[in-house]
Amino acid sequence: LPVSQQIYTDWANHYLAKSGHKRLIKDLQQDIADGVLLADIIQIIANEKVEDINGCPRSQSQMVRVRFIRNLSAGRHFQS
Repeated sequence: LPVSQQIYTDWANHYLAKSGHKRLIKDLQQDIADGVLLADIIQIIANEKVEDINGCPRSQSQMVRVRFIRNLSAGRHFQS
């Protein structure tokens, strides 16, 4: 892994573990690809709810593109 990717993975896993989250990041690109875990990280850090997240998207290969984009957009919109 590139150093920056490992640093972000470790940072995110620290907050996920500290919050008691049941899922940790193993592969950064794959694990945040659907936007669900990314939204969870944002919610933990900001201590606020990210609206409009589909918590149960299909697997990435079967995922409806609109859900994928909505989850990522919701996380990015929250940051704005």
